[in-house]
Amino acid sequence: MKKIIASCAIIASLTACQTNDNVIRDANVSLLALEKPEFSVGETYSYFRNGTRETVMIEAKTAEIYTFKITEGEGAGCTYEGEGPSSPDVKWSDCSGSTGMQTMSKEGDIWPLEIGTMETYDIKGSDNKNTWTSNRKCSVVGTAMLTIGTKTIPAFETVCKDKNNTRTWFYSPDSKWPLQYTKVHRKRGLVLEMVLDLGQDPNG
Repeated sequence: MKKIIASCAIIASLTACQTNDNVIRDANVSLLALEKPEFSVGETYSYFRNGTRETVMIEAKTAEIYTFKITEGEGAGCTYEGEGPSSPDVKWSDCSGSTGMQTMSKEGDIWPLEIGTMETYDIKGSDNKNTWTSNRKCSVVGTAMLTIGTKTIPAFETVCKDKNNTRTWFYSPDSKWPLQYTKVHRKRGLVLEMVLDLGQDPNG
């Protein structure tokens, strides 16, 4: 396991060292390379989706694919399948009115997480409304201190971009589920924020 020390100089071309709401992109965050988390069937994780609490359960798993089911919140009943929380879904049902699937080819791998690891997906998808193609490029751009409620936690920052959206995840050794996820549309701005429930007041 390699020890990672992030600095502005290392990541200057990818992200600025700055404070943004609850995120401080820190010059001196030290983290070990983070292995890809493995989930067990029956595990549950709760988070606040745009301020509303949801719970997801790992419903099934194969050698490479997990099935996730939202059991509580506005998205209850939605099921989706993929390699993990930050990988593109390969199949989903009853998720915000959409049922569909995606096929994809992948190059590279961001896991284990360490600054500079990259992966790229070429995606073809369809649901009950639309069809699409997409190229998603992902990289671990740095480390940060993330504050959730009263807790401040060191984390890796992973960013994926396609022609319309920038998706960002923060992963910590303290949690298998991402601490925070945001999706920012190039025209509409922030369209989705998910923050792990660590006992904080989502309105605080």
